Amino acid sequence: MLWKIGLMLMNLSNIEQGELVVADILFAEQVGAKRRLALVISNSDFNKISEDIVVLKVTSSNSKTPFDVQLTNAHTINNALKAESAIMVDFPVVIVKGKILARPDKIKQGKLAEVKSRIKDLYGL
Repeated sequence: MLWKIGLMLMNLSNIEQGELVVADILFAEQVGAKRRLALVISNSDFNKISEDIVVLKVTSSNSKTPFDVQLTNAHTINNALKAESAIMVDFPVVIVKGKILARPDKIKQGKLAEVKSRIKDLYGL
């Protein structure tokens, strides 16, 4: 699937786990949405066959729970973060791939492993 942004076309069929994407994400109350950065947590193989992906919200606000994972440009490939942030592991969200507005960065494998570990802790897996 190709999606047009200005003059640039973005391929949405090859979204990988660990990518940072920009999308309009619903608030917890399911009323209203905010354009924000999110981490793709669904498996890359799943992402190839599904129209949906699972993401974790990224916030530049102070950490809210002990399950949040700190994120800085030292943890990313392209250094695209505007501020030190936190990945909100306790609130996964399903979004349609067509709602992705940009794909600015990807986190490093060590940080992705930390996120997965925190998910296991949260759910007792």
